[in-house]
Amino acid sequence: MTASAATTAAAFALSQAQAAPLDARKDPPRFGLDLWSVRSQGWSAFQYIDHAVEQKLSVIQFADESQIGGMDLDHARKVRAYADEKGVKLEMGMEGICPTAGNGWDPKRGRLEDRVIRYAEISQILGSSLLRTFLGSSRDRQGKLPMRHHIDSMLGVMRNVRTRVTDLGVKIALENHSGDLQGRELAKVVEEAGKDWVGVVYDSGNPIWTIEDPMVALEHLAPYILTSHLRDSYVWLSDEGVAARWVVFGEGNVGMPAVLQRMRELCPQATVLLETITVRHNDLRVKQADYWKHYEDVPAHEFMRFYALAEKGKPQPPLPTLTKEQMAVRQLTDSNQGLVNIRKLFAGASA
Repeated sequence: MTASAATTAAAFALSQAQAAPLDARKDPPRFGLDLWSVRSQGWSAFQYIDHAVEQKLSVIQFADESQIGGMDLDHARKVRAYADEKGVKLEMGMEGICPTAGNGWDPKRGRLEDRVIRYAEISQILGSSLLRTFLGSSRDRQGKLPMRHHIDSMLGVMRNVRTRVTDLGVKIALENHSGDLQGRELAKVVEEAGKDWVGVVYDSGNPIWTIEDPMVALEHLAPYILTSHLRDSYVWLSDEGVAARWVVFGEGNVGMPAVLQRMRELCPQATVLLETITVRHNDLRVKQADYWKHYEDVPAHEFMRFYALAEKGKPQPPLPTLTKEQMAVRQLTDSNQGLVNIRKLFAGASA
């Protein structure tokens, strides 16, 4: 790419980061929290629901069985009854469903398909029309096996559970997760799996891990988005490429107000879930030639939109090392502040 083309791409990216204030009359009917944001609190499912009531949230998403309190169906019914009593809608999630991924399934635990089906049963009981899951992480993108191998492995599991999951009235919602797939790639996976029963959890923080502008990921995934993890990021240039970290919503530099506004225009029925993670740093060594063997198919114009975001940033101080107790406090503090900040965009008022 020439210097002139790079400048043009940078200017385009900067223009995309601008947005008018969100219209308070169009607040999302389903606004809430991805509970991974506050995972270190040690709460029960009922306490998570109480937290939603306290924060005036209409919906929460359980990350997996550890947050809902196990795989027992009678327990799930009790959780649903309590949520109904409190007026809180529930979404269900689970771990990844790619058996060859780094955090893949241990066959000693039984059939992965049986676990997916049990999660789908829990989703139905909870009133969740979707089951959030994913392929893997950046380790799988950078591992010995090609991503196509992992994709085929995951699709095989999905084909085996399709009939049972759809009979339950549940859709699989694949997240662009922790550096595994760019938006363009995940959109192709959904089409291959079948968009009639597979959709997307759009995570606005994870594109940063795949050298992708969150707006670019949104543009690719918008037709398939069922729910979302709205997470802010801060990026800046480093000696080896781009440094990146996730931050409290409203404190980033990747144009999240514009991303949120555009998502609500393109996917008005999608759930808007805040997700806050603030103690993760990543060095994206894009100036090193070997880094690109994992991104050979990335269009230059899309990468430059991401790079232009980093050009706006300033180096940030090192992240603190926290104890388990300090981590729990920080998660809750940062999550609550993110809710305040995002509501300012929705309604121009504090929560």
